[in-house]
Amino acid sequence: MKTLRIMLDFTEGPLWKDFYDMDTKELCTGIEVVDNDEELQKLNDEIQDLYGSYYKFDYHDLPCYFDEEQEKKDKDKMLFLLGKLKDRLNEINDGSFVIDDQETERVKNL
Repeated sequence: MKTLRIMLDFTEGPLWKDFYDMDTKELCTGIEVVDNDEELQKLNDEIQDLYGSYYKFDYHDLPCYFDEEQEKKDKDKMLFLLGKLKDRLNEINDGSFVIDDQETERVKNL
């Protein structure tokens, strides 16, 4: 059984993709039901777009700035989206993976 990590990082969606698919030439989770679910991929992209918007470049005299205040303002929205993501994962889980959510608790504590 595989472990599917939910973590946020710059340019990475919450679904941690740590395998490279030689056929599609893209990163993937390596879990077919996850990688092939369009609804899940849209949620992944939406969450990544929101999280990525907190990074500012050449801002406040810094080469890279993370807007912690905006992240706090968006806390409820992010929790809602992470909840939808986990709900969808639970819907499609065929027993081939377990979810390791490393973000929801962190976001709750903002």
